[in-house]
Amino acid sequence: MDAKKTNLILLTLGLGTLIGSLNTMMFNVALPTMVTYFDAPLSTVQWLTSGYMLAAGVVIPAAGFLGDRFGYKRIFTAILFCILALSIAGAFAWCIEVLIIIRLLFGFTGGLLSPLALAMFYRILPVSQQTKAASIWGMATMFGAILPTVLTGLILSIADWRFLLLFNVPFALLAAVLSISVLPKDSIQMQTKLDFTGIFLTSVGSFILLFTFSNLSSWGFSLKLLIGFISGLAFLLIYIVRSRNRSDVVLNLNVFKYRRYPAAFLVSGINIIALCTIAFLMPLLLQNGLGISPLATGIVMLPCSIVSMLMMPVGSYLYNKTGEKLLTAIAILIIVAGSIPFLTVTPSTSILLVVVIQIVRGCGMGLFNLIATNSQMSAIPPELSGHASSLTNWFQQMLNALMVGVASNIVDLRITAMGANTPETIALAYTTTTNMVMAVSCILLLLVIPIAMKFFRSKKELRG
Repeated sequence: MDAKKTNLILLTLGLGTLIGSLNTMMFNVALPTMVTYFDAPLSTVQWLTSGYMLAAGVVIPAAGFLGDRFGYKRIFTAILFCILALSIAGAFAWCIEVLIIIRLLFGFTGGLLSPLALAMFYRILPVSQQTKAASIWGMATMFGAILPTVLTGLILSIADWRFLLLFNVPFALLAAVLSISVLPKDSIQMQTKLDFTGIFLTSVGSFILLFTFSNLSSWGFSLKLLIGFISGLAFLLIYIVRSRNRSDVVLNLNVFKYRRYPAAFLVSGINIIALCTIAFLMPLLLQNGLGISPLATGIVMLPCSIVSMLMMPVGSYLYNKTGEKLLTAIAILIIVAGSIPFLTVTPSTSILLVVVIQIVRGCGMGLFNLIATNSQMSAIPPELSGHASSLTNWFQQMLNALMVGVASNIVDLRITAMGANTPETIALAYTTTTNMVMAVSCILLLLVIPIAMKFFRSKKELRG
């Protein structure tokens, strides 16, 4: 495969990943506008975001199976045309209920773009290009996460909310055309029967868990939460028992037989638990603890996200020169070094200091996210990459929802325990909560180093 062909494949799959990631949070900033426009309560309008995430979480486990059964290129291209059609249809929505249904359909289709693209990177490209591919996928995912905040505000300041959907049209069309002309044809396992039982078990289990985790902050640690958690887990456990040692199922669990994959899967989970909680707390710390505006909060957090994204190609360059073991240790130590000042943050801490240490953390986060992705996907053979990608993306979705709920409860419990009822005591509650959670985050991240030293590859092993 020549360089031009490789770059076009990277562009096509990276663009598809960006479209899927971008649409997840595109309406998050626009919720107040939608409340006013449709004269609907926030509890209804918020389904424009949570509905997408729930639908995506339900369908993600089936990404690998659908790719194997119908062809990755075919599914990927069809989804891009669906995004194109849904974007145009959504612009004509005459009530909030219709728009919510369209956003649910966005989740059922666009939610597959990221896992499909990640799988195709490892199915199509040679081993020498896979680290670069992981950095492209990671950059597209992260860029899609940080861009909606700026993009939505810009669009709403100069145009109607409909352009939040119409913005997809040229990019989805370009990605679809590139997909048809650039991506190679892949094998289709037409003889494989649809695993309806597996689809039912994983979909229902995922929906119940996501719905439960999404309501954790309002339900608290209650009987309702326990019932939801046990019910969702029961569906997934039934699926695991039924699908053990089988390859003709919607989600092939044989990927866990490859020694490095479960270790990297665990490391990725620790990464999300440690970093997602902080990502949720940081805006609350800046606004309620340090007393800055929402606009200033976005500005303060933006450099960290940009630096983290830019460190991924740097990590791709260093990957073979250092090996996974050393690069993991370096990334973790950088994150911990940037986290230490947060252990003593107070309401009087300088905003400039927060920006600087956030940038330091961002450097380590970019490196670590690249390693976590590539070490998982490179551990399994290409024919199982779709199932590995589905598991990775599904696990991340679940843990993100869980940790946002957990972080919300920690903040509420802390405020209640401290009896915070004035601006000063509330600010102190947020800063001390950040001190505590950051300490736990550092401990969790340091636990990654011995796992990496045991299971990840050295420079010599990578060159071999």
